[in-house]
Amino acid sequence: MTKSADLTPMEIALKTLDLHPLNARAGAPETYEDADIAVLAASIATLGLLNPIIVQKTGKSWGVIAGGRRLAALRMLADDKSAKGWTLTSKISCRAIPEDVAGATAITVAENVTQKPMNPIDEFEAFARMMEEGGHDPDSIAKMFGVERRRVVERLRYGRIHPEIRAAARAQDITLDVMKAYAEHPDTEVQKAVFDDLKDQYVSAYMVRNKLTERGVKIGDPIGQLVIEAYRAEDGEIAADLIEEDSVLTDQELVESLVIERLQNAAEAERKRLGFAWAEGRRTVEYEDLRPYGRVYPAQIDRDEAGPRASEIADRMAEIEEIEEMFDGTEGDLDALEAEWQQLEAEYEDLVSRYSDEDLALGGVIATWERGQIKLIAGLVRPEDLPGAGEKTGSAASGAGEAEPLAPDAPQPLGYSQSLTDDLKSERSQVIGAALAGAPDIAQDLLLFKIIADLMGRTARVSYAMGISGTVAVRPHAKAEGIDPRPGETLEALRAGLDLSWWDADTPSPMSERFDRFRALDAGMKAQIAAVALAEAIQPSALGRGEELLAHVARQVIPDLRAVWRPTGEAFFGRLKKSDLLGLLERDLGQPEEAQRFASSKKGEIVDYLDKLFAAPFATLTPEQRAAVESWCPDAMRLPEAEDGQRTDLTGLEDDAETGDVSFDEDIPFEEPDDTASEPQEEAEIEMV
Repeated sequence: MTKSADLTPMEIALKTLDLHPLNARAGAPETYEDADIAVLAASIATLGLLNPIIVQKTGKSWGVIAGGRRLAALRMLADDKSAKGWTLTSKISCRAIPEDVAGATAITVAENVTQKPMNPIDEFEAFARMMEEGGHDPDSIAKMFGVERRRVVERLRYGRIHPEIRAAARAQDITLDVMKAYAEHPDTEVQKAVFDDLKDQYVSAYMVRNKLTERGVKIGDPIGQLVIEAYRAEDGEIAADLIEEDSVLTDQELVESLVIERLQNAAEAERKRLGFAWAEGRRTVEYEDLRPYGRVYPAQIDRDEAGPRASEIADRMAEIEEIEEMFDGTEGDLDALEAEWQQLEAEYEDLVSRYSDEDLALGGVIATWERGQIKLIAGLVRPEDLPGAGEKTGSAASGAGEAEPLAPDAPQPLGYSQSLTDDLKSERSQVIGAALAGAPDIAQDLLLFKIIADLMGRTARVSYAMGISGTVAVRPHAKAEGIDPRPGETLEALRAGLDLSWWDADTPSPMSERFDRFRALDAGMKAQIAAVALAEAIQPSALGRGEELLAHVARQVIPDLRAVWRPTGEAFFGRLKKSDLLGLLERDLGQPEEAQRFASSKKGEIVDYLDKLFAAPFATLTPEQRAAVESWCPDAMRLPEAEDGQRTDLTGLEDDAETGDVSFDEDIPFEEPDDTASEPQEEAEIEMV
């Protein structure tokens, strides 16, 4: 056999090197594809040939036994006029072996079989060291290896993930995909916090990414693009990434306030354009949020009445349609014509349709964020402005959307951001779920009733907030770590007491067998399991119209909400303005002296005081002050009171539909109206939603 001592170092001209017939990869053309070889060529051009090529004399040339890809890369460099110093006459460092067929075969096999691929984590960390210690940047590394900059940046991100997370991937405690998911956020401390939060449970890459999205907004995301200029103007904190659009805006409260500001501005601009009475910006709008609203639509007017511009537009639109029928130009030209037609159509509709003065005095505009863009919903009529609203509430209707001013001594409403309002809904759904889990008798009845009523009701669901279709509720929260832990702890304790041997998650078994084992459980345990399962399905909800059933049950299982939940400094008080906190102390909690004392203090000191006060009311409080602290609850957390004559059954749906007192409307308020809504009419009617 050929020994290493038999390999003779030589310098051989590139033009005399060819692939040896015995080379193990001679019959594998995919090994020498240009895209793959270009990476190696770039490395050789920058760093030189790190390993000599092993050759054997074959007639007048030298056959490459080991190093075929290096040979292909060298030839690529010789053909590239921009690669300086590489030609067909360049001397290549080689090691020659004697004319020993057996030895040549052994070497070429060993070259390809005994090589161990580089561990991906080693590769990621090596890239990171090149930048952190070697003075390279992503561009120079990309040039060195002949790869796209984005590919280099990805590896650099993975190599800079928190060391404990990389160590867990090396130990195979987590998969490589899970490790990579942590690179979604550039702040390693945030990565570590999420990693610790997900310990001791099954973790997927999706779970990691979902957790990280709660820690900020990427600049490149639609919301990030919407607010980035204003965010920078406010000196908002940014976690920088190697690619700017992947940097993260970490002050979510500031982001949310800027989004609401943009939405409010958009709604106000549309209100002025159309002439409506009010405008409102909302971060999100759910179906149930708009169910109490009415809707007015513009009536069509004659084209002649709309003015000469309407005729001009109609003529141009007809002209475009004729051009498109006989079009033989480029696809780009066709797209331009289509874009022009759509723009003209929108302008034309504005000209030939008009809201009545009465509708403008009642209606308004809501701007919301939907599918990555601002969505405008025009023509909405607030519930208090609907015909008969005054009769239902026992007070006079407020006319064109104007509410009566508060009395001077009336408590002023706190300024909740949309984000805080949504988070309180999430907390309340958790509280309700935990209470139901602790009341298995009523929970099992509710679960069965909900499913049966949905099936028997046919035309309407009993509740949209009880997602009992097999979907675990999603309860996003910007400050989940800071909320009152008691509801979650209660649910965990109840879950720990369940007999889940029938499920046997560790041993896969058919559902039929699991069902038989479940049926064998005693009735009490089945009720407890049903209660905990239902607890996981309670969705965040305003508990408004259409959710009377859930509100009714919640009042039964939670007679005193403050006994099982409290507002905290991090999740609630810290997200209010200082003026609101001082007003809360003075008016709602009956502590004007404390409000005066804190008037010149920093907001954080007031937040700490309130957090401790609500955690354990101070012994120095008067009985009245203690009662105020123990009973005070944010409006968005309160369980709605039952209204007189409120129904939660399905027996009257048919009669309701005939009289117009509709509890469940199948039409989404902001969908397009039907054809009859756009016909000319003497007096536009308000659509009851």
